[in-house]
Amino acid sequence: MTQHLFIAPADIQSPRWQQAFPAAFIAVDAESLAQADCVWLLLRDVDDIVRLESLAASGKKIIAMTLVESAEQARLALEAGASGYVHYLAVPVVLEQVAQVVAAGGMWLGAELMRQLVLATARNLPAAPVKPVNGTANGTKVDLSQLTSRELAVAELVAAGKTNKEVARALEITERTVKAHLGSAFEKLKVRDRLHLVLVITANS
Repeated sequence: MTQHLFIAPADIQSPRWQQAFPAAFIAVDAESLAQADCVWLLLRDVDDIVRLESLAASGKKIIAMTLVESAEQARLALEAGASGYVHYLAVPVVLEQVAQVVAAGGMWLGAELMRQLVLATARNLPAAPVKPVNGTANGTKVDLSQLTSRELAVAELVAAGKTNKEVARALEITERTVKAHLGSAFEKLKVRDRLHLVLVITANS
């Protein structure tokens, strides 16, 4: 079982953390780091970004928490080694989703922040060359024709920032079916997570 460690000042802690992960450690520093698999660090200033970078160097999965979400802070956190970025008062079900995505090797960002970061990245990228069909999907052009029409529809809606529930409603299918189509699209396009998928779809738009 994954052991979670939440690091935050004593006056800025949330009971939702242990509601999501009853066995989680909550501390003001990294004294319990050795026992943790996943570390949640509250960011308040530049010093915490440096701290995050140091924790990421330990090889642990790091999820940044914030008092106020911002695209700039999210960018700094991801560059420092975070695999996720979420508000510290997120409800337990969201915290659980974040943990699942990160544990699977993915990256978590809220839909609006993801859109902002991807658009900013896309503006700063040079035009991407077309790669072979068997090339890797690293934000350059790929062959979307390998997707079925339903997989493509799901991928495009997810890339637009829709949740699985919103995609299911839009396409009149179940969330389970959305997850199946999305998983298949990830595999065919060789993408790791939703952010990577957005980069690929953006490059092909």
